[in-house]
This record gives sequence, structure tokens and C-alpha cells, in this order.
Amino acid sequence: MLFKSFIPAAVTLAGLASACPGIDHAHGLAPRQVNYSTTPSGGESLLRHLVWGDLVVLATTDIHGWYQGHQKASYPEPNYSGDWGDFASFVSHMRKLAKDKGVDLLLVDSGDLHDGAGLSDGYPAGQVDGQTSNQFHAKVDYDLLTVGNHELYKYDVAWNTLQEFVPEAKGRYLGSNVNISHAGSDGGANVTYTYGDRFVKFQTDGGRNVTSLGVLFNFTGADSGITVQDPAKMVNETWFNDAIQEQPDVFLIAGHMPVRNDQFPVVVNAIRKVHPTTPIMILGGHTHIRDCTQYDRYSMGLEAGRYLETIGWMAMNFTDNGPTFNRSYIDANRRNYAFHAGLSSPSDNFDTALGLNITQQMNGVADAWNLSHVYGVAPQDYYLQRVPINDTSSLINFMTNQVLPTVISTSNPDRKDVPNLVIANSGSQRFDLYAGNFTKNDQYIVSPFTDAFQYIQDVPYKYASQIINKLNRVKSSSARRAIAAVDEEEREKYAKGHVSHIYNAWMKEQHFFATSQSEAVRDLARLDARAAAEAANRTLGYVTKDSCPGAGDDTVHTAIPYASVPDYVQSPVTGSNVTANTTVDVIFLDFIAKNVVSILNGLQKDRNYTLNDVASYNQYTIQDIYPLYAEQVWANNGTNSTSS
Repeated sequence: MLFKSFIPAAVTLAGLASACPGIDHAHGLAPRQVNYSTTPSGGESLLRHLVWGDLVVLATTDIHGWYQGHQKASYPEPNYSGDWGDFASFVSHMRKLAKDKGVDLLLVDSGDLHDGAGLSDGYPAGQVDGQTSNQFHAKVDYDLLTVGNHELYKYDVAWNTLQEFVPEAKGRYLGSNVNISHAGSDGGANVTYTYGDRFVKFQTDGGRNVTSLGVLFNFTGADSGITVQDPAKMVNETWFNDAIQEQPDVFLIAGHMPVRNDQFPVVVNAIRKVHPTTPIMILGGHTHIRDCTQYDRYSMGLEAGRYLETIGWMAMNFTDNGPTFNRSYIDANRRNYAFHAGLSSPSDNFDTALGLNITQQMNGVADAWNLSHVYGVAPQDYYLQRVPINDTSSLINFMTNQVLPTVISTSNPDRKDVPNLVIANSGSQRFDLYAGNFTKNDQYIVSPFTDAFQYIQDVPYKYASQIINKLNRVKSSSARRAIAAVDEEEREKYAKGHVSHIYNAWMKEQHFFATSQSEAVRDLARLDARAAAEAANRTLGYVTKDSCPGAGDDTVHTAIPYASVPDYVQSPVTGSNVTANTTVDVIFLDFIAKNVVSILNGLQKDRNYTLNDVASYNQYTIQDIYPLYAEQVWANNGTNSTSS
């Protein structure tokens, strides 16, 4: 089925132009902005070369709509300033380089293409999530793709993706353990479809035989009409055992599932019962981290980060003693792309016609959707987890003590004389908020969720004030029971697709590794003495420690600081002279309504609260809070022409 194009006609007609307005070819690798503010600083001495093999894979995962790249000047954003057009050019150069080297190069994506930035989420009426951004993804020719959980939260999104995007992969989009039901023709009984194909077998340009699967973790949050089979049950299916009987040169498995602490070992072990030594290359995703592990000496699993920050690289050599592996994590920017493609820097021959066309068309969509609309100008950077919560640069502090009191506590005129407090979860914030223009695109980036504000009215403050501690489980009569309850809650969240707690734990671990005086740190420093000599030129970025040997990051960085934040936060109570017996409105996000009701009933016996006591407080969602605040407080700060 052909795409129904939503790309503006004026943009489409521009065609495959060989030049693009806004590009200064004297700068070559500079991003397409007048001031070149997002060019990564530091020269090539900070970059590590890729190790090639007989078969190499470029991997993306969890793009979440970031096709226009990271557009802010504050670090680490310039490290990831390459857009989808730049990536298309990079892939073209790398495929040519692979052909010149006589090796096979495959391109793999592991799912979650939308939910997180304006180009996928800021669509006009009549579309669904990712409908237009998927068209840009399809312009890059992938060898293998698989489905993520974000493709499956809403049935209309899942069905649209299956009908419009999956056919563009020409049999290379796999949903090995995912089915979707749809009404039959002429209103007949529902028909169940595999979400793409179960598996695919193909031959590389170099003549190597590949058997591929596409596996989703045991996701329980899919919409009605969509089923996800537990991978542990999938490997017992007849089709699976039939698919793996024939021995290929390599099993290539894409999966929206972390390479560690999930069920990839189940899949590997099932294959190993039939083929004990056949190489297996696994490209995972979902937890947004850079990670690598080896399940045995004949296999490797790689996870390539998130948000078009990281391009994964896995290289394998076929030897008489079995395969050897190498991996890298490429910072997604034009400087690094050109370096790895063997081009000079600066260079005016990096951009391909396809890459320029993609960038031009994306900019056209962004203009048509008004994604650059400025709500106001942020006076400083606000960090999600780079500083402690009591720091004035903390985004959670800013949201709790300034934004929520300004735009939510005052948003119900019928309750304006009643004191209130607002409870939100820190997980409702997804990204840093950077200084400069706060745009419509930033609205989707910083807080892309659409949880509504509800409330319970007239709760005695002596009980209302205790809810936040109960939500954060600060107090418990049994520490063991509390830990067990938290573990169970985390498992349930993970099964429904929540991964922020995993990414946060990883960032904390990476920060500790990079800043401690351990032997591992000293070993890492010795790996690249030339870059260590230029420590003063390092910028903030990922400093990755995984389970695979050698240095993974292609760029030497200073580690991003990390500070923990509580799961839930509460704004200051409004009103004056509020005492323990003063009744207040308790405002909260809709998804914790059951928790709030349960906590209130546990705190007192005077009244039995139910969900019937919960009502809508206003018409807003958590996604609206920063535009509202920016229009009220930042609108007169003056537009910043150097910020996007």
C-alpha cells in the first residue's frame, strides 16, 4: 500500500535539490542554521575510529520523533545535532565505503518511532501519531525493522502504521510476537494479522545468508485488539522452530527489548539448541541506554540509546575459530558522520541529494505545523536530573515551585478561594528545558504526555499534606514490605512500557563509573591517551561502561552529572493561614487517582473516599504547563534569534 503523503505540496515539489537555502557550503559540516550554534566543539582528536568487520550493522532505536535532531546550543545537545537528512547522507556514504571495503553493511531499527517531538506528535487534525514522520523514516532504506511498544498504545496508530508504513519495508518489518485484529471486509468477523512478518530470510550483497526475527518484550499495555505474546512462549511456536531449522551464516535479531535483564537469552537459548555455534547479532532497544553484552562467544547484543542521539555500530568477523565482535556508539552529528565516512572536515561533499531533500521537506512540515512558534524565552537552562532538586536550575524544582502554582493552582475560577496543592510525578517530565526560545516543538520534547489534572475537594490539610510521602513510600511500617511493593510496582510499570526508572538508574551508574577513582576508570583513560591529552576540550556527553570489552563511545566526553529526584513532587499549598484542619483541594494527574483515593482512606476513617469523589480540575494536561507559563511569564523576554 502506498503512503498517503501529508508532506506539504510546495515542499514536495522542491524535489531532490542539490543545494538548500540556509546552507553555507564554506562551512560544509555546519548545521543548517545561520549562526552554526550547534556544531560540536573540539576536533577529531576526541574521536575514536570504528572497527570494521566482514559484516557490520548500523542501528537506530527509540527515535521518538527526533528526526530534526537536537537543536539547542547547550551541551550535550550539539553532540546530537544531526537530523534525519544528515543520517540519510551518512548511511549513503557508509554503504559506499562498505562496498569499497568488500564487506556487508546492514541497517536495522528496533522500534518506537514516535511520541517525543513535534514532527511526530504535533500533527494537525485528521492524522495520528507518527503518520507524517514515518514517511521520513521510510525514505532511508532499512534492511530490518521491528515494532516498539509506542506503536501499539493506540489502536488507530497501530493500524495506520501497519497499513501505511509497514508495506514500505517490503517484507523487512517484523513483529514476530505481535498480532492485531481488524474487522473483515463487508463487516465480517474480525481477522487477525501478524504485525508485519514473523521472520525473514535474505541474502546480503556479499552472499551471506541471514535469518531474522523481530521480538517485542512481554508488553501488557497494548490497546484492545492488539496482542503481544510472551517471548518465552513464542520460542515454542511451530513457526519459530521451522524458521530456525535451516542454518544461516548469521541470525540477525531486532527487538524492542533491552539486551540485558529481559528475554533475549530465551531466544538465544532456543536457537542454540539447534545451532550451538552459529553467530547471532542482536539489536535491542526500549530502555534508551547505550548497552552491550555477549550471551556466549558466538553472539553479541547492542542497544543504541534514544532520541537520535546515538547510532549503534556492531562489526563481526567470520574466522575459523568462530566470530569476533566489536561495537561503538556514534554521536549523531555531522562532524562524526563525516569522520567515520572518511570525508575531510570541513567538507562540502557530505550532503547527498536525498539527505538535503529530507531536511528541506522536514523543515517544510515544521513550518506548516508552526512548530517554531515561540511561546516565550526561557532565561536559563533547567535540568531534569543534572542538579539536585533544591537547585534553582532543577526542572523539577522549577515545575513544582513556579510553574504548577502559576498555571494550575489558579486555573479553576470556581475554586479560586479554596487553598490547594498540586501533585505531579517527575516522570511526567522527559527532557531538559534549555535557555532561549521555548517553542511548540519544545512543548512535545520536555513533556510529551497528555495526563489530565483532576482533584478531590475539601480534604483536611493534615491528611492532604501526607499524600506525597505515601506516594514516595517514605514511611512504611515494614521496610521489607515496602521494598517488595516497590519492586512489584516497577515490574508492572515496565510491563506497560515505562522505562524512565531504568534509564535514570543507568545514568546514575554511568556517572559513578566516570567520576570514581576505580581501576576501571584508569583503564578507560589509558585506552585513548591522545584524547586524554585534550581533556580541556572535552564536552559533556555519554561516558559509557557496558559489559563488552574496549571503549564503546566514539567520542571522548566528560560525563554528564547526575542527581536523583523523587518519583512524586508537590507544589506549595496556596492560601494564607492554612492549618491542619483547613480543607484544601488536592490536585493530581489522572493516572494516580486510585493511589490518592487509597492513601486518603488509609490515613483516616472519618470518610470513605471513592473515585466518585474525583473530578476534573481544568481543561489542561501536563503537556500544556510550559506553554501556559511561557506565555504568562516569559513572553516579554524578547525572542532569541540564536535559539531554536
